[in-house]
Amino acid sequence: MTEVAAGGWDNAEPRYAEELAEIVRVILVSGLAVGAIVGGLGSRIAMLVLRLTSPDYVRGVESDHGFTIGQVTLGGTYNLMVIGAAVGVIGAAAYLAVAPWLIGPRWFRQATVGATAAVLVGSMLVEPDGVDFTRLQPLWLAIALFLLLPAVVGISLAVVTERVRSPGSWTTQGRARWAVPAVLAVVLAPALLVIVPVLVIVAAVLPARRLFAWLRSSPTGRVAVRAGFAVVPVLGVLALSQDLGALY
Repeated sequence: MTEVAAGGWDNAEPRYAEELAEIVRVILVSGLAVGAIVGGLGSRIAMLVLRLTSPDYVRGVESDHGFTIGQVTLGGTYNLMVIGAAVGVIGAAAYLAVAPWLIGPRWFRQATVGATAAVLVGSMLVEPDGVDFTRLQPLWLAIALFLLLPAVVGISLAVVTERVRSPGSWTTQGRARWAVPAVLAVVLAPALLVIVPVLVIVAAVLPARRLFAWLRSSPTGRVAVRAGFAVVPVLGVLALSQDLGALY
């Protein structure tokens, strides 16, 4: 087991191939599982709730994301799980990148990740002119669900990723080590269109881990990198505020 399992993907020294393989395993297991189950099925539940609270005339209307409101099909649910899995892989890779830079106790780090996901993804989902926010009712519930879902996905990714990369995790034992990510990848195969480019980027960026390690050893470097990361949620809050202002 490389040092990746204990501290993040930017502070391990040794063999590139082993380190990359471990990162890929963690990203696939945590990203696909959380994305498909929490993100995909969670989206289906949120859409069902909004359908039940909205007027009957929205039934059959196509949502902003290409799904027919009020229509629950196996294929549609699977598509939501695939989309969630793709987003989950991106989120898991992002979490591994920022994890060594997070501050505070574990609960605070997880809450930070959830809040960042809420404002960042929420600002992308909330569309003032979209069907989801002009026809689905009540508006406050639609907004709350579209912010709550990415927050839950973010927190779940933080929790599950830490457990999956722990040396004591059952996903690291015996055949499960590669059987679990392989099965998930096969079941959610369409998501590979997004997953493969993400893994290619991870493989290309990984050699820079020594630079990251140097920055972490420097007080100035730590402040600079954390300040850079802080810009992301700030921009998300600003974009979300503009969308909410347009809605109200």
